[in-house]
Amino acid sequence: MRGKFNLTIVCLVILISSLFSGCFISHSPKQGLSEELNIFNWEDYFGETTLEDFEEIFGVKVNLYTFEEEDYMISALSTNPGKYDVVIASDTVVKQLIEMKLLAKLNKSNIPNIKYLDPNFLNLSFDPGNNYSIPYLWGTTGIAYNISVVEDDVKSWSILWNTNYSGRIILLDNKDEVIATALKYLGYSINTRNLSQLKEAEALLLRQKPLIQGYEDPITIIDKLVSGDAYIAHCYSGDAYAAADKNANITYVIPEEGSPIWIDNLIIPVDSSHKYTAEVFINYILKPKVIANITNYQWYANPNTAAEKYVNKSILEEPGIYPPQDILEKCEYFKTLDADTYSEHNRIWAELHG
Repeated sequence: MRGKFNLTIVCLVILISSLFSGCFISHSPKQGLSEELNIFNWEDYFGETTLEDFEEIFGVKVNLYTFEEEDYMISALSTNPGKYDVVIASDTVVKQLIEMKLLAKLNKSNIPNIKYLDPNFLNLSFDPGNNYSIPYLWGTTGIAYNISVVEDDVKSWSILWNTNYSGRIILLDNKDEVIATALKYLGYSINTRNLSQLKEAEALLLRQKPLIQGYEDPITIIDKLVSGDAYIAHCYSGDAYAAADKNANITYVIPEEGSPIWIDNLIIPVDSSHKYTAEVFINYILKPKVIANITNYQWYANPNTAAEKYVNKSILEEPGIYPPQDILEKCEYFKTLDADTYSEHNRIWAELHG
């Protein structure tokens, strides 16, 4: 969901090479494993050498397919049965895919490293018992801003409506995330089904429209923050820190009203022809050093308690990445919308783009 370089909606196939001179794997896969593994993920949403290391250790060639939007990913899983073996999906999409009967039930005896996961990230409502999904990375959606030009003490979602920064504010091109900013600002749940509350949020967002540059993809938001073109951005936590890594004046805050919190998960499509190899891959990702390297590269938190000693101290102690409990208690997971609320979200989004 949150890869750093989401450049195209066209599904790009990347044939990952081995560690040596860019050549394909020359040795045979370990016993019982398939020769290839097809992964469907956001662009650049592993560690720098995660896939190459897996290929070298297990002798399996990884074919990486990428998507820019989860709606595209859902459609691809529906129309291309058997094409993908491992997919990364958000919590709400996992629930949707389970309901669509598009996911394989996991054989957890092949994923013993699940023992390293924080119980707080297991057995959640979107997949009770984690029969179909394993948590990968998690984060929040909040506010990034440039401290060299934003004089206000940013604590609230209200900054996104501050006229002092007209033309310098940018929001994610994601209807549920955008509507959530207004709902949280108004003191409502991001999952409200109350139509009057949603209409209040709509009015607030329509009032905001003249103040913002627009609704943009994560990479554009990072670029605009780094260049100074945008002063304030509604963005994912890891993307904010990716921007801060390039521009030290960028900082990130989870607003005092709370924010959306999400988990991206590792899943296996029901029609995968390499299910055992996919489970071996998931188990590999759960190795503490492997997932720690991914966190250190991506700036997103992971739910692996055994990995903490390998995560960079600056990341582990950063409250915008690993928020304290009192902040987490104000955050909410998105829930699957009922038909009427879903239609209302779509109507509001259409109005905002009108």
